Amino acid sequence: MERQKVDLNDVAVFNRVAEAGSFSAAARELGMPRATVSRIIARLEDAVGAQLLYRTTRRVDMTELGRAYHEATAEGLGLIGSAGEAVMAARAEPSGLLRVAAPINFGTMSLIPWISEFLERHEKVRISLRLVDEHVDPLAERLDLAILAGRQPDSSHLSRRLAVSSLILVAGPDYVERRGVPQTLGDVGAHDFVLFASDRGSETWGLDGPEGRAEVAVSGRINVKGPHAELSAALAGLGIALLPAAVTAPYIETGELVQVLPDYGRQGGVITAVFPANRHQPAALRAFLDLLVAKTAQKPAARPFLAGRPFGGDGGTTQGLRRSRRLSNPDNSR
Repeated sequence: MERQKVDLNDVAVFNRVAEAGSFSAAARELGMPRATVSRIIARLEDAVGAQLLYRTTRRVDMTELGRAYHEATAEGLGLIGSAGEAVMAARAEPSGLLRVAAPINFGTMSLIPWISEFLERHEKVRISLRLVDEHVDPLAERLDLAILAGRQPDSSHLSRRLAVSSLILVAGPDYVERRGVPQTLGDVGAHDFVLFASDRGSETWGLDGPEGRAEVAVSGRINVKGPHAELSAALAGLGIALLPAAVTAPYIETGELVQVLPDYGRQGGVITAVFPANRHQPAALRAFLDLLVAKTAQKPAARPFLAGRPFGGDGGTTQGLRRSRRLSNPDNSR
């Protein structure tokens, strides 16, 4: 005859009876009928193949096997209870390792400072950050969170839209004091720009404006690679740079940068936080998502263009310059 499987719920009821000393007391504690408790104990004894309790009219006592079984199972049930409490505590208080992936530029220029603030708030959390520009699959790569820029997330994952990325034109106050600022796209030829695509001294930038996309020829005396270098060049007064709004916002706020031609910039893609579908999200993930939403929702100190709203205002608009000038090499364009 095949032995019955032991039900852990039955074991828990047995331990309650053993500690209470009677079926009636255990039944009251468990909120069960006394007869149900008695049937559960009988089922457990059949499953283990041994008598665990002596029954009398007033109380029950454990057999020797029952006493040994109680001691062993009580410890196991205690460990299970502790594990459950630990899981509940982890969901309530952010803790543990959080694996995150993000695009290189977004990660280095925005995310790392936010992570510093997050870890200062939550001392029990650790973060493993992977900065990569190629596509990542959070589930396949065992990531808790991936930040995507411009790509649509996989429908099998949960996602949270964080922001619409935009590029704006900025310059340092030293440059503005020396050279002023262009009032229209027609004025850009008299200004220096921080170039990034070509070392020929000029390149074509595609800018979104009130009349749609304009291709504008710009020139400069410095060519750098990477937004960190472009930002440093703008701060040093080397020319007008085209940089992410989220990166430049704090510098505009403090006056270290000035937005130039505020009706023009480059509308980017959507920045999305993607994470595996799981109804039991760790507290650390929920807290980190809340921080990302709060940080990206902060209004940049720049024109409404940055938030993806309609173009407007009189700051630097001009008619008939949507196709101002083109370079002979169309590859040198942003």
